[in-house]
Amino acid sequence: MLPVLIGIDGPDLNAGEEAAIRRFQPAGFVLFSRNVESVEQVRRLAARLRELSVHHPVIAVDQEGGRVVRTAALGLNLPSPSSLVRNGDFSGVVELASVTALALRCLGVNMNFAPVLDICHDPGAANALPGRCWGNNAQDVISYAGVYSSNLRRGGIQSCGKHFPGMGRAQADPHFSLPVVDLDERELFETDMLPFLSLCPELPGIMSAHIMLPRIDAELPATLSRRVIGGMLRERLGFRGVVFTDDLCMGAIAGQYAPDEAAFLSLKAGCDLPLVCHDPLPWLEPLAARLDKLDPYEREDSFKRVEALSDSLCFPLSEASLWIKCLHRAERLCLSAGEGGEQPLPSSPVQQY
Repeated sequence: MLPVLIGIDGPDLNAGEEAAIRRFQPAGFVLFSRNVESVEQVRRLAARLRELSVHHPVIAVDQEGGRVVRTAALGLNLPSPSSLVRNGDFSGVVELASVTALALRCLGVNMNFAPVLDICHDPGAANALPGRCWGNNAQDVISYAGVYSSNLRRGGIQSCGKHFPGMGRAQADPHFSLPVVDLDERELFETDMLPFLSLCPELPGIMSAHIMLPRIDAELPATLSRRVIGGMLRERLGFRGVVFTDDLCMGAIAGQYAPDEAAFLSLKAGCDLPLVCHDPLPWLEPLAARLDKLDPYEREDSFKRVEALSDSLCFPLSEASLWIKCLHRAERLCLSAGEGGEQPLPSSPVQQY
């Protein structure tokens, strides 16, 4: 099994993708709007990905609600976390998680890259976060995101908190460039890391942030930093779940590192599953060739974490007709949340994938 999650080019696998999956056996896949045309088509795609994999693969999406919804083409939209927080609606949070889990299981997806655990320090910041956060303080994020995450898992979908160690203070969008957050380790532990500190014991996955923390590591971004991933997340927080990177094709990383180099550095830093979401095939063989340079004991520990996650993943629901119920529940939830009270949000590629 190659420790990487890859993106798929379109709604169906092409011959090159099928051959690469057979040969390299990536640990999993990330689906985007480009992969979604109809319910049955997504179910067929997910089934084919499982057929080609000798293990039970991660099949993940970013389905947060609001502007990060990958199922709009199927008629399923969901309210944003910020709209539910604005209304103080914990019952809405439970329903959002429940509907999301049911819909994803209908489609054959088994993991959701949510909740966002970043604190919204600036609702107008062009850092891709406005509208996606569960609060402007640590306690709200812990309370709301914790309810969401536990109910997502209760519905059979594994959750993943993001973006460690917190990028709410970033003033740049990592899809374009590398944001700089000028906090030291103590300041992060007292503020932005509190949601991760509180929720990491129950989270099966955490995703790293593409940010530069010059007072902690002046050379490498957090995603590639042993001090951040191996030191702060693994040793200080004691996190024993699977660590994913954010997409290594984003400008924050791709502007300086090729995907195979970035993936290797992230594994060396303590991540388990790097994400290469766009045009991944040319980079699989170079990545595989680098794996022998990793510490064999750390590789074995990482493999065990990924294997444990794989064993916990659900299988799709056989009753595809449940999709209609999802649409009705999602529509009622959007109406009750009322999205109209928010200020216009800065544009970001995160809402276009």
